[in-house]
Amino acid sequence: MQQWLALAVLALKVSIPMQVFAIGLEAGWHDAIYLFRRPRQLARSFLAMNVAVPIVAILLIKTFPFPVAIAITLGVLSVTPVPPLLPRSQVKAGVPPGYVLGLLTSQALLAIVLVPVTIELMDWALGARAHFDAARVAALIAETILVPLSAGMLGSRLLPNLKRVAAKLLMVGTVLLIAGAVPLLFLGGKALGALAGDGAFLAIAIFVVAGMATGHLLGGRRPADRIALAVATPARHPGLAFAIARANYPQQSLLVAGAIVIYLVLRVLLSFLYTHWQRPPEKGA
Repeated sequence: MQQWLALAVLALKVSIPMQVFAIGLEAGWHDAIYLFRRPRQLARSFLAMNVAVPIVAILLIKTFPFPVAIAITLGVLSVTPVPPLLPRSQVKAGVPPGYVLGLLTSQALLAIVLVPVTIELMDWALGARAHFDAARVAALIAETILVPLSAGMLGSRLLPNLKRVAAKLLMVGTVLLIAGAVPLLFLGGKALGALAGDGAFLAIAIFVVAGMATGHLLGGRRPADRIALAVATPARHPGLAFAIARANYPQQSLLVAGAIVIYLVLRVLLSFLYTHWQRPPEKGA
């Protein structure tokens, strides 16, 4: 079992940077700095993702007597940035690439400072005594987002023909992602029985819906921007969240893994329902 788990982790470690590199091949530097050139949109995304979501998590934890693993999961998810593969899914849904890539890069860079600071603030609010230093955050963010994305953008600029392999890299990365995710989902799924009936599903659903509502309200006037921020606001980096939880609460690791599985399933489902609801009707329908 340990060998299969190690192979699954290796597949994920290869697949995610590979896909982010492929995204970088098809992106431009102007996309990466999209929000830094638009301070108002950057401020709205900051308020939605880095202020409102941690407040929602604190209110949920303070208000309801959740199991420890659920409280930990809500707390760590609320402080992490968007996951590295979010731009791909949003662009496929029709959201402009500049905005979603700008969300990814701005949140990745801000996370190096904001994750440790937000953890300390949540410690003060909840008395959790959790820590995760900026160097470890920077290493994870660089490994999964900044380095492969920059390498892809630089590679396509120096060798334009590399863009031709982007689709193949995405396909291979997707296969590896599925191969690596299945054993981990099975492992996390073992904890679902222990979490069922303790409000886990309801708590995480409220967390996701509150995040989407906040992003929708702060997304601005353009429908595409509202959709992008609404979907991105509750979307969090599960790998970084689990690393923070495991470093501070190792005895709860299996249950947190199960709670993160619940979160991933609910976020995908609720995001799909939201984007379907927001999609404009086809002409002639």
